[in-house]
Parts: sequence; C-alpha cells; structure tokens
Amino acid sequence: MLFKEIIGQELVKQNLIQTVNAERISHAQLFHGKLGYGSFALALAYTQYIFCTNKTSQDSCGGCASCLKISQLSHPDVHFSFPVQLEAKKKTSDDFVSEWREMIQNSAYSSEQDWYHKTGNENKKGLIGVDESKRIAEKISLKSYEGGYKVSLFWLAENMNAAAANKLLKLIEEPPEKTLIFLCAESIESILPTILSRTQLIKVSPLNDAQISQGLTEILGADNQRATEIACYVNGDFSLATNELEMGEEKSFYFDSFVSWMRLCFKKDVAGAVKFVAEVQKMGKEKQKAFLLFVLSVFQKSLMGNFVGMQNVKATEEQKKFIQNFMPYIHERNIGHLHEIMSEAYYHIDRNANAKILFLDLSFDLFKLIKK
Repeated sequence: MLFKEIIGQELVKQNLIQTVNAERISHAQLFHGKLGYGSFALALAYTQYIFCTNKTSQDSCGGCASCLKISQLSHPDVHFSFPVQLEAKKKTSDDFVSEWREMIQNSAYSSEQDWYHKTGNENKKGLIGVDESKRIAEKISLKSYEGGYKVSLFWLAENMNAAAANKLLKLIEEPPEKTLIFLCAESIESILPTILSRTQLIKVSPLNDAQISQGLTEILGADNQRATEIACYVNGDFSLATNELEMGEEKSFYFDSFVSWMRLCFKKDVAGAVKFVAEVQKMGKEKQKAFLLFVLSVFQKSLMGNFVGMQNVKATEEQKKFIQNFMPYIHERNIGHLHEIMSEAYYHIDRNANAKILFLDLSFDLFKLIKK
C-alpha cells in the first residue's frame, strides 16, 4: 500500500517516512486508533516503504518486487497475525490467511465486524492465541529470505490472550536481529502494560468529515450529497462510512433503528421494545457495538443542540429535524447516566454478553431517563 492511498493522516505519514529516511526505525511500534481511521493502512504502507528498493523521499515506488509482494500481502519476510475463531484443527492466522488477505486487499480499512462477516460467524469473537505467538516466534527466528528486515504485523493486537501476550513480550524484549514488530490496536486497555511500556506509540486520530466525504467519492464513487451526509455521523471512521454507503442510498440503518427505539422508550412500550430487541439481536456483535456508538453520538449532538444551537451541530437534514424535537429530553441531568449505561453496554457486548437481555435492560433504563 502506498502512503498516498491513505486518507488524511498527513502528519503521521511524514513522521513515519522520516524514521525510515533517518534510519531510526523503532523495533516495536503500536499504531493506536480504529482500523477505520487508517491505523492498519498506515502500518502496511510503512512496512512497504521500509522494504521498497526504489523509494522516494515521500513514498514507496509501488512497482519494485518488494512493493508488489507486500501489496499482495505475500512477502516472505512480512508475517501477519489477526484474531481467529479457534477451531479444533484451525488455531492460527495461517489457517485463515486466504480469506483475510482477500478482505484486506479489497480494503485496508476493513473492520473486525467485516472480518467476522467474512468468516461467517459474527457472534463469536476471535482471538490471537498462544499457538499464534509460537508460530510468529518460529518464523522470525529464521533468517530473512531476502536478507533485510523481518516484520511481524498484528491486526487488532488487543485480542491477544494472556499466554500469547506473554510470549510476544519476550520477543519485544529480545527481538532477533533486524526484526520489527508492529501492533495495530483500537483499544489498548487489554494490552499488557509491560508491552505498552516497550513499544513506541503512534496515535492515529479520527478523520474529519471532509476527508471521509472525499474518500467515499474518490475511492468508492459515492454521490457527493450522500457522501457528505454519511460523513456527518460516522465519527471519523471510514470503515463505518463504507458500510453505511453499502446499506443503500435510501436509508440510514443506524439512524432509523435509533428513531424507532427512542419512540418505543418514550411511549414505554414494553411489547414493542421486546420486538425491537429481537431485531437488534440479529445484527451481530460488531454491528451492535457500532449502533451503541451511534446512539451515543446522537445523545451528544442533542445535548450540543441545547447549549450551542442546532446550527453548530453536524448532522443530515433528516437527523437535525429529529434532534430538534428530541433534544429537550437530553440534558445535563441525564446525559451522565445515559453515557454511563451506553458505555457499559458496549463493554459487555464486546465481551459476549447476551444481547437480548442487555438491550432490553437498556430499554427499561431509557424508559426512566428519556424525559424532559
């Protein structure tokens, strides 16, 4: 992947390029930010730039043998690790690499949700297990095939279990010669503090609305108006924007679901809430998490509308119309509790809580909290 193919993140790109040109590449680096912000895309472009045999001062050439191999995710000295849904005979990334490679070649911004959809099991969280760490340790202990660097690149490194993380720590503390370890993580809370302390942190921030809109139009050929609308509510995440675009021009899935839910909660319609929760349960875990983040964003926009006026709120016209009527019910007396219950729900969904019970409990909380 070329740096010029990455949306935004210009400062991060320049800093990465500078480390290569100054020959000051840290052997362990952590790219912290959502995949939809470009964290993995940056790590992949960085790897390609390091290996490129005909690089310029600003980017890899894209045409040398190393660039071609990395763009195909098939360079013998670049090893990828990612969460897999462990089976009796399939325990490492090598067992699923064809499917993962196909997904990433389609989009380097692909999300965890996209991966589980690809594998056909959206309700089971993948892990990077101890067998994976053993595999990586064996591979990078070997001599480089092409005589240069060896790179181990972890996609969603926070999904490592404790045994795998401890083995990785040993590799970071005592890396083989000319070995680079790049971790990409959306959340770093579950990564061992000893790993965090031994890696160079690269913060990848959300994209702005203009960058999202431009990416949708130039990369995916979206209509300008539709791209602008989507950019307003995906919170800088190009992966979410891509998924929203693919849902169709006619509707916003998350927004329509949110409106339906709030109307049920406002009416304290228990039977309706039960039916709604049954539909949410069918979404799959990653979509449920994305939906909760969307709900939080609308709560925040509603509160902002109360304090600074709707003219300063970024949303589609349809959303603004709804928020104008909804914002009297979101205020300083309930926003703290609303944020707390949504954040806790996200945490528990991520850890495989029963979605039906969780969203029904949320509905009952909202019956009490959504009021003037």
